[in-house]
Amino acid sequence: MERNIAQIALFAAMIAALGLVPQITLGFGVPITAQTLGVMLAGAVLGARGGA
Repeated sequence: MERNIAQIALFAAMIAALGLVPQITLGFGVPITAQTLGVMLAGAVLGARGGA
């Protein structure tokens, strides 16, 4: 139980830290941020419940 909470807190901090990376804007105006990578990684590692 404590390990799951620690992992969730670690991924929440990682997503917040990835928000500091500047965005990349594609040629047709769509911004891409590094937070997207963190969210997908959290969902893959923590599973559906932990990622949500």
